[in-house]
Amino acid sequence: MKRIIQKMLAVLCAGCMLTAFSAPQITRAADAQSSISAAASAVTEQSAYQAITAMKSRYPEGTSYNNNRYYAWKGGIFSGGYGCAGFAFEMSDAAFGSLPARYFYDYSKIRVGDILRVENNSHSVIVLEIRSSEIVVAEGNYNGKVHWGRTIPLSEIRSSKTAYGLTRYPELLRGDLDGSSSVSAKDAQLALIAYTKLFSQQGSGLSDLQFSAADANRNGKLDARDPQLILMYYVSNSVSGKSRTWEQLIG
Repeated sequence: MKRIIQKMLAVLCAGCMLTAFSAPQITRAADAQSSISAAASAVTEQSAYQAITAMKSRYPEGTSYNNNRYYAWKGGIFSGGYGCAGFAFEMSDAAFGSLPARYFYDYSKIRVGDILRVENNSHSVIVLEIRSSEIVVAEGNYNGKVHWGRTIPLSEIRSSKTAYGLTRYPELLRGDLDGSSSVSAKDAQLALIAYTKLFSQQGSGLSDLQFSAADANRNGKLDARDPQLILMYYVSNSVSGKSRTWEQLIG
């Protein structure tokens, strides 16, 4: 396998050198990354807050929003929800469009726009603000109505009363720079291109999410080892059939 990796690295290095000094090829590589990059750069906590609070004009404080109201969600996992869940889903779509949702359970990582299922899995809220000891939420079906600005102590959120969180902030798999949901030789080449550009004192050309995905050894920077690790991961898990974790490769 070592010989295979050496040969593939040689091919990638040749491709990198061609790409590094050819603007049209760099552009095509960037175009292949554009959809995930656009989604990542378009959504921030500030943009989520602005999109959600803009919905106050449609749902002023005290607007009726009870379990008779249903909303079809674009985030996946659930097809939609009634009452408090429906309201949270509608606010979430206003902020994130059609980005997919995923569960999370580490409540130290709550972000604006996240949905929390609280009160022993009986009520849904959407996060507007995170403070040092509490969060500020918006919610539907709060006594049958829309309510903006209730605060909930973080100690309560982090207790067993919270069933789960849902977030829709984009995330890339480790080593997956092109957003294909898998690690390939192309990802190794993209990492090598980015490293070459950094080495020649240019910007990497990567979004923050892509840079994080490219940092395969998790040392907080993009170095020559990262493209090699990405290629090794691809060869081990997709070519040679020897399943190996990132930690095993790094170790």
